[in-house]
Amino acid sequence: MTSNTFPTSKIDQIIEGIAEHGYAVIPGFFPADFIAALREEAHQLHHAGAMQGATTGREDTAKLDTATRGDLIHWLDDAQSSAAQQAFFATMEQLREALNRHLYLGLFELENHFAIYPPGAIYRKHLDQFRGNEERQISCILYLNDNWKIDDGGALRIYMDGTAEPSVIDVLPESGTLAVFMSGRFWHEVLPARRERMSLTGWFRKRGTNLS
Repeated sequence: MTSNTFPTSKIDQIIEGIAEHGYAVIPGFFPADFIAALREEAHQLHHAGAMQGATTGREDTAKLDTATRGDLIHWLDDAQSSAAQQAFFATMEQLREALNRHLYLGLFELENHFAIYPPGAIYRKHLDQFRGNEERQISCILYLNDNWKIDDGGALRIYMDGTAEPSVIDVLPESGTLAVFMSGRFWHEVLPARRERMSLTGWFRKRGTNLS
């Protein structure tokens, strides 16, 4: 997959969803072979011991709390990225440019990490923006799980903000699905799964705005 062959209609669906509802869920955003390559990279990082327990809170007060958040993560680095990661970055750059062009969000970069949730692990209800800091504007979660079933659990539960029904939506973490939503608007949580659950999670950021 290359950025030149990516169907812009899927990016258009995201722009429309964000503009109208504040979120969009696009099944099959990336092809299966591309997702398989990313999934294998995440497995290799895990087996090599390169993934660390995720912390909660701001960087200066971050702490490990597996009762609140039980995933293992590995941050991606553009300078050391694989071919699959570079293709991912290229497509997400198209999305960043489209979001700025149509919604005037002033996004300037995307930060990403692989995330693996062991069976039973959760991430309790939270916002992706820290209090007093609005840098994270748009959250993007790409699911890498092969042959995921409803009975496997592990849904992303997004809480609506009182402007629409239903009050929550549950996004099954199926291979290739991309969930995109406004970071400071929607509370969300990761429900426990019966099997290992994997994603590539990121945030489009605008330049620093400290409100404290």
